[in-house]
Amino acid sequence: MMEIFDYLNSKSFDILEIIIFGFIFFFVERIRPAENTPFFKDDLKNEAFLATINVLVFIPINVFLAALLLDISLRPLFGENPLAPHIESLPLIAQIILGVIILDFSTYWRHRFTHRYMWSYHSVHHSADQLTWLTSLRLHPIDLLAATLLDTFILYFMGFTGAGFLGAMILARFMNYFTHVNINVKFPKPIRYFIASPHYHRWHHATIKEAYDKNFCGACPFWDIAFGTYYHPEKLPPAMGLSAVEQKNFPRLGYVGWLLYPFKRDYKIWKKKLSR
Repeated sequence: MMEIFDYLNSKSFDILEIIIFGFIFFFVERIRPAENTPFFKDDLKNEAFLATINVLVFIPINVFLAALLLDISLRPLFGENPLAPHIESLPLIAQIILGVIILDFSTYWRHRFTHRYMWSYHSVHHSADQLTWLTSLRLHPIDLLAATLLDTFILYFMGFTGAGFLGAMILARFMNYFTHVNINVKFPKPIRYFIASPHYHRWHHATIKEAYDKNFCGACPFWDIAFGTYYHPEKLPPAMGLSAVEQKNFPRLGYVGWLLYPFKRDYKIWKKKLSR
């Protein structure tokens, strides 16, 4: 159980990490950019503020709630998973690789869940029409809460423990940053089926209908292949962001507007349904 708490604590990263990665990717994104996005793009202020408030306020709250859920609910009901000792007996590198695969399995299903049932909140992330590494932290707090709770639930029942878990979490987090980087990088076959690239993830954000609800994985595209959601054209997507109608209604200015948008959207949807 302590390894699961280590996972929760590892999600509570700090501003220093944002500064370090920001410095690194400032230069990386100028090597071979996928699009000519200025570093100080139009919504950078809101994106940076959202990332900061998530790191300082909402992620610690989510970690506390997830830990509470484990301690007073899942653990008393189900106890320790019998798979845990077998995973702990593996070599460290095998634990890390297995950890990334399991974590990405969780990422796939909770990401697919948010697209189907929590789109109003997840659309804040997809409202970005220019991707940079910082877009990986462009998440509504409710979206973050769902991610933390669902990941915790899946990882607990899959029994992942062991010293390699922290390494797996760090690698998975790096992949999340990497796939959002504004750089024109795609992998050749068959590597692209096993490791996610920025090109692969840019198609997840594409505006064309063929790309909708595709490429849910953060690190291991073979989960998308297995469940029929893999999409990898050779060219770059023509545009990214929400559909034309949604993009028109999404508030472009103001962090508060980003926070309130999902609630307003859901209110309109339910009001319309109830009126029928």
